Amino acid sequence: MNNRQETTNIPGALDGSMARLTGLLRELVELTGEEAGAVPVLELRFEDIVTRTSVLASDGNYLLITALLPPCGDAGYVAQSSGAVSLQAAQGMEYLWHADQGRHVGMRTVPVAALPDEPSVMDAILTTSDRAAAWFSSRRGHEPAA
Repeated sequence: MNNRQETTNIPGALDGSMARLTGLLRELVELTGEEAGAVPVLELRFEDIVTRTSVLASDGNYLLITALLPPCGDAGYVAQSSGAVSLQAAQGMEYLWHADQGRHVGMRTVPVAALPDEPSVMDAILTTSDRAAAWFSSRRGHEPAA
């Protein structure tokens, strides 16, 4: 028996396929009491951060995790080229400004191959939330005085 077959026989194991990851997200969405659409989106709140998790199948297979940071209004916008926050604070995420909502949005993609089991998916979501919270906290110390 090869390693792939051994891994997929373990409860909670993922097989590296988009179908299995999509099925897991669908199950998790349904556990929240929401209806999973054609492409399930799992929405979870961690204090002031809301994450939305789905799959992205362009240029590879990825878990796409979006972190909506707390609203901070127009005063919270600082151009990305300002250098106010170091690349270290970004920790592998891209941050965009959502002008309509007056908040930043962090985005992270995780290769499906890096997710061997169900707990690793939840860990990726939690890590994204933690990274976004740390990034947001580091920005607060660099915002211009009102």
